Amino acid sequence: MDQRELVQHAWALTEAIEAAADAQDWTRAAELTQARSPLVMAFEAAQQTEESLVTIRRIQASMESMMGGTEAAQAMLAMAYRKSMDQTQAARRYQNAAWL
Repeated sequence: MDQRELVQHAWALTEAIEAAADAQDWTRAAELTQARSPLVMAFEAAQQTEESLVTIRRIQASMESMMGGTEAAQAMLAMAYRKSMDQTQAARRYQNAAWL
């Protein structure tokens, strides 16, 4: 795969990652990110056309943007998890009291 194809494939994966994140399918987003990482690491700046460099910048911008979004999503999921755990404990306390 030449550098242009490599960049285009990485961009296609980036778009798929964004779609997965928009759908809050974090497992899929992680899988796609793992598939994209070796491609990004294989970029050779000296061999890029101007068009490829623009696409690489778009990939970088997407990665930066996604980091902010994923941090917010992680905080929201952690809060929902804590709330669920609190509700589970309350239900357990109720059940234990009901048996007395």
